[in-house]
Amino acid sequence: MSYTLAIVTFLVGCALGLSVARRRLHAALSADGEAPIVMLRSNELLSLAFDALPSGVVIAEADATILYKNAAAKAISGVRHVDVLVEEAVVALIKTTMNAEAQHRRFETSGSASRSFDLRTKHLSDGRIVATVEDVTEQARVDTVRTDFVANLSHELKTPIGGIAALADTMIGETDPQVIERLSSRIVDESYRLSRIVDDLLDLSRIEFGGADDWEPVLVADVVNEVVARMHHEAMRAGVVVEAKNVAGTRVLGDRMQLVSALENLVSNAVKYSGDGKTVLVEVQATSELVSIAVIDQGIGIGAKDHQRIFERFYRVDRARSRSTGGSGLGLSIVRHVVSNHGGTVSVVSEEGRGSTFTMVLPSDFGVVDATEQQADISEVSNTRSLAQ
Repeated sequence: MSYTLAIVTFLVGCALGLSVARRRLHAALSADGEAPIVMLRSNELLSLAFDALPSGVVIAEADATILYKNAAAKAISGVRHVDVLVEEAVVALIKTTMNAEAQHRRFETSGSASRSFDLRTKHLSDGRIVATVEDVTEQARVDTVRTDFVANLSHELKTPIGGIAALADTMIGETDPQVIERLSSRIVDESYRLSRIVDDLLDLSRIEFGGADDWEPVLVADVVNEVVARMHHEAMRAGVVVEAKNVAGTRVLGDRMQLVSALENLVSNAVKYSGDGKTVLVEVQATSELVSIAVIDQGIGIGAKDHQRIFERFYRVDRARSRSTGGSGLGLSIVRHVVSNHGGTVSVVSEEGRGSTFTMVLPSDFGVVDATEQQADISEVSNTRSLAQ
């Protein structure tokens, strides 16, 4: 039995107990109007208690006649599951419970914004039936994300681990030094790939649960210059030139390490998917309220159908190309979380064969000396942006 149904059963039991007590009190008291007042107050209290519950509560007679619905149960009127209304599904489940044990059923409603409901019924001690209706849409979404994440992670880890095992097995008994060297080199590559996946997972976990307690003003030019310096050797090996256009003095309030990680992922992707002799441009633009950091490449581009999904964990536009470049499939997910943590947005403009432009837009730091005034100004800008959107 669910936690919610247990609470509801307890409250209904209390209601039945109060009902008996009220009848005895009514018989014992004189006809001076006090007994009806006590009954009225008890009914109001129970009604308030049921209406305060986030789950729907329906109480029915033993013959399935509906006696009571709380506010949450009334709110689901008109919500449809395929061709059946949710309240009709509740009544049907109550009727099934009449001659059976407690029932449990879960289903999703139809429509573009589908919702998931959990229905449970239980017999009460006096023969009546209580039903609860819980909206478990968010729980179902989290369960789906968790299941997909575990499946994707298992698939991603299986490839390098399987490769290492196969290569090591091939080396057993091998005597040719050149073959051993080649196999050893591939084992090292697969080990580094496995390490990158684990590192990205740890970074993603740290970023998702990171707070803003230790944030400080960060010069955007410093973040851009650090990323360009880090990417220098990788860009040289790929034959790609990385250039930067910085706005001197532009600042954001945030975590420097997170911002460097996000921008480095964008520049790294741009370098990997650009051809020899191409240029990757990091361009910063700023207003009094917003800072825009764009990474522009001349690479292979991304089809429109993939624009909405590329920020998902492990999603790849071209798995074969991604495997050859050694990507973990977590880079853009890290970017999305960093930008979200900083109250900003990330977007992509791209077309196959014509390159891509990824843009992070973050709230600007005004550089106010007093920390309290600075935080107040930033909060005001964030609220203004939210209202404008």
